[in-house]
Amino acid sequence: MLGSLDQYRGPVGKHHQGAWLVAAIEAATCALSVKEPGPCMPGVSTPALNLPYPNLQTPAPSAGKTLVVYGASLSAASMTTQIAAAAEIIVVAIAGAHNHDMVKRCGAAQILDHKDSGVVKKVIDAVKASQSNFVGIFDAISTPETYAKDLAILEKLGGGHLACVHPPPADNVPSNVQTGMIFAVNDVATPVFRDFVTPALQSGQLKCLPPPTIVGRGLEHVNEALKKVKAGVSATKLVVEL
Repeated sequence: MLGSLDQYRGPVGKHHQGAWLVAAIEAATCALSVKEPGPCMPGVSTPALNLPYPNLQTPAPSAGKTLVVYGASLSAASMTTQIAAAAEIIVVAIAGAHNHDMVKRCGAAQILDHKDSGVVKKVIDAVKASQSNFVGIFDAISTPETYAKDLAILEKLGGGHLACVHPPPADNVPSNVQTGMIFAVNDVATPVFRDFVTPALQSGQLKCLPPPTIVGRGLEHVNEALKKVKAGVSATKLVVEL
């Protein structure tokens, strides 16, 4: 798989581009397409949004559904947005203002600034304006701060699914909210790799976003990369080539 993905890498990436792409597609598909919740870790189930698979038809038939993606510039979230958009699911995205252009390239219908004090209300208004069935939220950040906003949005929209990348909130979760944690090794992703990934990469429908930043070549650059992570990075994947 890494070899076949490498030919679509663009001018910067190498096999590491294929490696993170595989992981991101697995996570995105598990976030969107699992039909029945299963075990993820003790006391925590996987999310089961049961959304349609992506397809190559342009435009694809409308799924009549809306999904909120929180932290939309992160790798799993950018892939979730692309996979959802390819299934004609309306995506309302939350991301930093400086990353809105990249998130738009992923196919988000509307993008809101996570620093906006009124972001919760604006997300609710955007979902209602979509006039589609609200499915839930994929939270690619999954911290107490984002959970508080997730639950406020879900409560106002009548409940739904909350798919997380870390253990989901355990307290103050409304009874009509189904929480789950992504476990990104699942046969549910097999049809996406088999039927969608390669032709979508070839046509440009599926993009390797966010782009990588090469920190250096060799183990001596690992500490430098870790320092950059600690300082904070946004809309990129730091790579140390070996």
